[in-house]
Amino acid sequence: MQDADYRRLVEDSPIATFLVRAGRRDPDRTLLWASTAALELLGRGAGEVLGRPLEEFVHPADREDVAALLAAQAPAQRGALEWRMLRAGGGTATVEVLTAAVVTSGEGGEDVLSLSCWDVSRHVERTRDLTHRATHDLLTDLPDRGLLEDRWAQARSRARRSGVAPVVAFCDVDDLKRVNDRHGHAAGDAALVAVAARLRSAARGEDTVARFGGDEFIVLVEAADVEPEVLAARLREATAAVPVQLPDGTSTSLSCSVGLVVDDLARSSAEVLAEADRRMYEDKRRPR
Repeated sequence: MQDADYRRLVEDSPIATFLVRAGRRDPDRTLLWASTAALELLGRGAGEVLGRPLEEFVHPADREDVAALLAAQAPAQRGALEWRMLRAGGGTATVEVLTAAVVTSGEGGEDVLSLSCWDVSRHVERTRDLTHRATHDLLTDLPDRGLLEDRWAQARSRARRSGVAPVVAFCDVDDLKRVNDRHGHAAGDAALVAVAARLRSAARGEDTVARFGGDEFIVLVEAADVEPEVLAARLREATAAVPVQLPDGTSTSLSCSVGLVVDDLARSSAEVLAEADRRMYEDKRRPR
């Protein structure tokens, strides 16, 4: 097929198509041609795209895969790929890419690869959103009980290799029933959201703060340098007086009781949680 024939075939297609030099003879791996849909995908004009390396328009995290594909000995090899393309203005578009070799009539017999790109950004975003909703509490946006159990199981597997057991803190909101009874469940929900924010701020980014159920939260910490009592004190301090805005315009404050244990891999996670729960109730009876 002549170059012009191929381009006429795909020019009017809604599928974004690029032609790019491939193989090891062209270190720049430049874009030779882009369909109208491809230029719209990037949000750029032909003058900004043609003659530039393909990698310039691919997210840095995906460039290694792109370079490996374009340097392959057999660019005719087909494969479904997923890349993030860089749009003008700083945005990205996630695309599913199908590759195929193109026979050109140019001199030198250069290797040219056709990239057919489907924009799947909305699908990917919706899938991620559904996955997030399936594993997170809708009220507080914290990991739910199922995700906590999964992360705990992984933490235990790592602990068996490293010898460093995770630390588990059981946190219970004090007097939430009083707020619900006096001011309604909307105020109680606001209290849970406020407590969740305090616990998240007291934890590190790699820790898991989860809503276990009702007014109960779990903080799972994996670190060799964590002092359990120091961690417990930090969580108590963070939740000692959590302000809660009430529907009548006034405010109140709530605190949390904390029971903390170092995980015991010889026991089941349910037994470890029961121990943390027992210590939490001991803390609840502690004079404030």
